[in-house]
Amino acid sequence: MWKVAFAPDGLRVLTGSQDNTAKLWDATTGKEILTLKGHSQEVTSVTFSRNGRHALTGSRDGTAIVWLAVDWHEQPKGQLAATG
Repeated sequence: MWKVAFAPDGLRVLTGSQDNTAKLWDATTGKEILTLKGHSQEVTSVTFSRNGRHALTGSRDGTAIVWLAVDWHEQPKGQLAATG
């Protein structure tokens, strides 16, 4: 794990990892909510927007991905992949 960021509401945690993914966690239970895939190298930076509507991940592959975070609480445990 490279980086950790708490959502502004304090209910979710986003981590960046060496396995090229970011993971969203429930800050209360510590359980994984979902995995974000879209980078081809380690995810070295993670953050949330001030309003918690977006998250940003950055990678050693030189890319940054903006994720829409507002619907994450409604998703079952699973994976989201970047498109575009």
